[in-house]
Amino acid sequence: MSFTTFLFFGFFALVLLGWYVLPLRVRRPWLLAANYVFYLWSMPALGILLAATTGLSYGAGLLLDPDRGLRGRKWVLTGACLLHFGLLFACKYLQMCINLLALALPGLFANWKVELLLPAGISFFTFAVTGYLFDVYRGKLVPEKNILDYAVFVSFFPCILAGPIGQARSFLPQLRQRIPFRLDRLKAGLLRFAYGLFMKLVLADNIGTLVNGAYGGAVITPLTWIVVILLYSLQIYFDFAGYSHMAIGVAAAMGLTVPENFNAPYFATSVTSFWKKWHMSLTGWFREYLYFPLGGSRKGSARTCLNILIVFAVSGLWHGAALHYVLWGLVNGLFQVGERLAAGPRSRLETRFQGKASRVAWTLVCGVVTYVLVSFTWLLFRAEGITQLRHILGQVFGLFRTGLGDLRLAELGLKPLLRWVLLGGVGLSALVDLAWMRGSRFQRLTQSVLPYVLCLALLLGLAALFGVYGSGFDPQDFVYFRY
Repeated sequence: MSFTTFLFFGFFALVLLGWYVLPLRVRRPWLLAANYVFYLWSMPALGILLAATTGLSYGAGLLLDPDRGLRGRKWVLTGACLLHFGLLFACKYLQMCINLLALALPGLFANWKVELLLPAGISFFTFAVTGYLFDVYRGKLVPEKNILDYAVFVSFFPCILAGPIGQARSFLPQLRQRIPFRLDRLKAGLLRFAYGLFMKLVLADNIGTLVNGAYGGAVITPLTWIVVILLYSLQIYFDFAGYSHMAIGVAAAMGLTVPENFNAPYFATSVTSFWKKWHMSLTGWFREYLYFPLGGSRKGSARTCLNILIVFAVSGLWHGAALHYVLWGLVNGLFQVGERLAAGPRSRLETRFQGKASRVAWTLVCGVVTYVLVSFTWLLFRAEGITQLRHILGQVFGLFRTGLGDLRLAELGLKPLLRWVLLGGVGLSALVDLAWMRGSRFQRLTQSVLPYVLCLALLLGLAALFGVYGSGFDPQDFVYFRY
């Protein structure tokens, strides 16, 4: 079930009604049932996997309770993590490993094929439950005794398919509170959902039409390729941030809080800063459960740089079972290592810009450079393999032989009216991100009547008029559903 369908709108209205009308003792069973209906709508057999993951991590959490005085807690944690990540490996990475073995030993593995279903959201809820187990093991969280509450946390329907990755220590206590109906929370949640819907249907999917045309083999000029590469950065942001806004908005309408996932990442002035603002629930998970255990920045500069590269190589692998994803992660890690090593010279250079105008110019230059660098790393993310990547780079750098050429976005399907809609939508998003980065959460808007209604109507009207949906549209096609 996708957020962008009328089926979901009806489903959510029913869930919301039950959440606020039913007695407190019935609310959590109602929400748990809604979670499973949402997740199992397309493939009921996945319920066995979700229930098994929940039961295993729940039992392991009880055994990890320091108050039990159980010997071998480390082995319990290790065994539980091996089972969870082993299942993730079998579903997502086994065929990749077989392919690598076939390259090394073609006589033994050339014809091996493993066709396993990749369950939706498995990367996200696997990280959520293993984060819970580490927190219990470290004594940061008392293990949840109520299996009903724990099952609600693991399967919470707004977040299960593509995050934000849940944190048990902040989510579970909310389930034990009586959450009264508040109109301002409902309005804030619905407005945020509408904004996410606008980002997805109007911006991400229309830009995606242009990008898909280019990657699909259309013959275009080097200048057009450069613009397409820069546009893909916007597509993936509007797609994933749009989903995150919708998920957070659904939770907020129910009076529940889940982690933020984005904080105006394209206003970052360095790649390091970008990754503190992009997919924050994932980068936070890696920082807490991988980077810090590796030693973080406590063991010298060389070890810190190595830890950064390890984390981003694993992050690349998390995104996909292919070598170009690992390469994408390593390139991002190398950019951050380079920025770390160049921190001194950069700081001395920045001290030369004392005037307001020069500081603004410097910030703008750093922002543009960061955006371009990040955009070209997304090439590794979007390309279907090394062969296509080499082809695209050959087209781009062919400008040294042929020149930039004309900008041919119209040949990729960009109509004149849509051009202005996209420009206006991107500008609106930039203003919202700028306000968000400066701490504005638009509370006053949700306390109004006419301005609120006008904003909500504008977002929904644009989605209805210019959104990509209907015949030929796959409502499951969120970029991060495949990870």
